[in-house]
Amino acid sequence: MIRPFFSVIIPTLNEEKYLPTILKSLAKQTFCDFELVLVDASSDDNTLGIFYEFKKYFPQCQILISKKRNVGYQRNLGAKQAKGKYLVFFDADVDIPFTFLEEIHLAAIKQDFPFATTWIQSDSENQVDLLLVLLANLGTELIKGINKPFAGGYNTIIKPEIFAKLHGFAENLHIGEDHDLSLRAYRKKIELTILKEPKLTMSLRRLRKEGKLKALSKYAQSQLHTILKGPMTEALFDYPMGGHVHSIRKSKKRRVKFKLLDKYLVDLEKMESKIANYLSENI
Repeated sequence: MIRPFFSVIIPTLNEEKYLPTILKSLAKQTFCDFELVLVDASSDDNTLGIFYEFKKYFPQCQILISKKRNVGYQRNLGAKQAKGKYLVFFDADVDIPFTFLEEIHLAAIKQDFPFATTWIQSDSENQVDLLLVLLANLGTELIKGINKPFAGGYNTIIKPEIFAKLHGFAENLHIGEDHDLSLRAYRKKIELTILKEPKLTMSLRRLRKEGKLKALSKYAQSQLHTILKGPMTEALFDYPMGGHVHSIRKSKKRRVKFKLLDKYLVDLEKMESKIANYLSENI
């Protein structure tokens, strides 16, 4: 069998509700030289049934059953069985444009990068969500500039030989296994390439389920712990995984209108590329 260019690896746990979105997008990719590797942690719902419904669209695919419900372990398991020239790690709740793999392929051919990620976009048009994602993109550029690079595990592109050199994702971490991988890559002088296009649509379901402030405080605590103290091997806060965690019915909340937020967001969007280019050129 001819080696595919990409191995798309998706760890799952009870993702019957969210998985169809990314599978539909992968089935319609304009660049089709990829294999799909699904690593399921013995889901209790119909996750595997959903995958089998889409299996006919993927001539090259593998289904692996993980004995552990551990996202780092699942990604590593998928990588061990993958055959592609690049490993592409997605989470089950993300989405991508139909040209995503084609654009990544062109960038990989042109730049021959060992390790990459892309900017993200929100899964809603909510003004607060758009602002948070915009700031996240700029933050990714900034922390790379101060030698603390970060590629989310939900959106990581890496050569398999580089992934092997780094010994994959750490499997003993409570959270932050993706930032840990990025920092270990930096220490080995493996540069992270951040592509502004194509953008991956990131699910903000955890922020909606837990509340934005609570969820963001966890992310901030994890990032600071990883940067200042090292990997978070202890459970300093609750961070459950799996689609079932987000399936609880949400109560109706009164929408709050931010009178000045629209104006600020428009101004920030105009500055977005300029700021990112300045950071990449001057930091």
